[in-house]
Amino acid sequence: MNGYLKVATLMPDIKVGNPQFNIEAIKEEIQKANALTVKFCLFPELCISGNNLESLYHDRNLLNNSLEALFNLVAFSSELDVIIVVSLPFEFKSNVYEVAAIIKSGKILGLVPKNIFDKKNSCARFFSPLYNDYDEITLRDTLRNVTYSFPFSKNIIFENSRFNFAVTFDNNFSKLNRTTIICNLVSIPETINVDSNIREIKDCSSRNSSIILTASPGISESTESNTYFGRSFVCEYGDIIVKNDILTNHVLICDVDLDKKDFTKSKEQKSKSHIVNFNYDNFMFSDVTEKLFRDFDKYPYINKKINPYNYSMHIINILSIALAKKLKACKADNIVIGVSGGIDSTLAILVAKKTVEFLSISNDNIVPIFMPGFGTSSDSVSNVNNLLNALNLKQRTVDISKSVNQHFNDIGHDPSVANTTFENAQARERTQILMDVANEVNGIVVGTGDLSEIALGFSTYNGDQMSMYNINASLPKTLIRYILNSVADENIKSNNNIILANTLKSVLYAKISPELLPTDNGIITQKTEDILGNYEIHDFILYNYLKYHYDIEKLFDLTLRTFVYNNENEYKYNDEYIKNCINIFFNRFYKSQFKRTASPASPNIGLPNLSPHNEFFIPSDVEINI
Repeated sequence: MNGYLKVATLMPDIKVGNPQFNIEAIKEEIQKANALTVKFCLFPELCISGNNLESLYHDRNLLNNSLEALFNLVAFSSELDVIIVVSLPFEFKSNVYEVAAIIKSGKILGLVPKNIFDKKNSCARFFSPLYNDYDEITLRDTLRNVTYSFPFSKNIIFENSRFNFAVTFDNNFSKLNRTTIICNLVSIPETINVDSNIREIKDCSSRNSSIILTASPGISESTESNTYFGRSFVCEYGDIIVKNDILTNHVLICDVDLDKKDFTKSKEQKSKSHIVNFNYDNFMFSDVTEKLFRDFDKYPYINKKINPYNYSMHIINILSIALAKKLKACKADNIVIGVSGGIDSTLAILVAKKTVEFLSISNDNIVPIFMPGFGTSSDSVSNVNNLLNALNLKQRTVDISKSVNQHFNDIGHDPSVANTTFENAQARERTQILMDVANEVNGIVVGTGDLSEIALGFSTYNGDQMSMYNINASLPKTLIRYILNSVADENIKSNNNIILANTLKSVLYAKISPELLPTDNGIITQKTEDILGNYEIHDFILYNYLKYHYDIEKLFDLTLRTFVYNNENEYKYNDEYIKNCINIFFNRFYKSQFKRTASPASPNIGLPNLSPHNEFFIPSDVEINI
């Protein structure tokens, strides 16, 4: 299903202690949001009365005016198809509580009281915690001659057949595990440490596999004890997908994804909660061309919030330390790598170089072997030469043409027939050479196959699929390209190793190819992305499938929105191209599980990957209809 719910965090300009004025400002914001088809509105903590009123929360006038403002809002909502979450001071059984009122279509679905108070908050001593688990309240609006009955409980889950949501006033979300949406009514004062509050909410969103909407009081609040900038954001399974500009924009509208489920997170059950059911079905978009109030990341494997070079070197350091540990564990002396001039083996060489630096051993402990064959291009020859020279590594070249032709003769294969046997024989010959040289020099063979190839099964079983340790297995093509480009740019910027930088740019410029089919006068004829489709599409599909278990219909919708109907006027792809990529991906993905089952060990850098040793488990004889 392609389910998006349009939500908003709204920040009206209020007058502290004036519920009559504030409710009109709240209604005005709701009307604006409703005109944009918003279906879920969250307002900041104590928006009806104002924050930091301290002793005034026990003032009878304020309490009565706040309740009347609530009734006013409920009546106003009767003609609207929108959920409203707003909080206020509320007197019940001689105690004053801070409560969140959940309103929809002229009804109060429930009141949720705040039950945990920060001792540093000066208002904490003016509100009571709720000791009873549950009460049923009946309130009469005498002005409009309407009676409302609803639950009053600190543990309420509001749900329908499609999603559920809950309200909390703090960052302790453990009782709301697996709740689709959490409305976080929390006051975030503007301090130099404000980012730590946001990180905490992000972590909770990730742990709870939930969407968290946060709306903090704004600049119209009292500054008697704290200053508020109206920070609001939407956090979806650990990722902040949209946040407001705290000084200029106090309205945040976003389409949250109801289909997103992170099954890698805790499967704990929710604590015992009272369930309030409500009817709510008007949230689906069927037209993929309709613009959503959110953007989707084309390159989800790349963290663009970190300096590109720092991010890239962090990954290289993780891989090099893992490789150093493996080398020691195997009591091996040398790192044996097959170099091809492509991006995967280039990254592996950079990691190996970092590894010997970390271990304070010689460059001679890296044994790079170039094994040209029938499809090796002239560009690959020069890229390998330049790369190894730039890193001061000794090159060893073994031409496989003669041995592969002998093999064709042995098995009776006609070498003019460039079929699967023709291609795989070369890949297996290279693997045999690497393994035998590793035995000769007491080394380990480091695999270079990346996550994108592993997902699509674009490798030769017991050929390039096999190694003693595969350091690239959790890195997709898009991320490897990003790393190499970042290293090249940094070397150019610092004027450090210009030969290396130019070589990396040349490697990145070349078309991706296994180079197993004969060249045309030294120019490659076999281009991987002409066969499979563009890797940026496949990596996008892979990430969202592995992390959120989207179905094919949803992936098609999401990929179209991201790469075709994104208002960037690129028009690089069309609907048919995307559909073809998805079909290729899943047809190859399931059929290739037998290769992944027999994969060598690999380091995990913390991104969704396919290693059976880390997190992905399906039987190799699975049969799934696409």
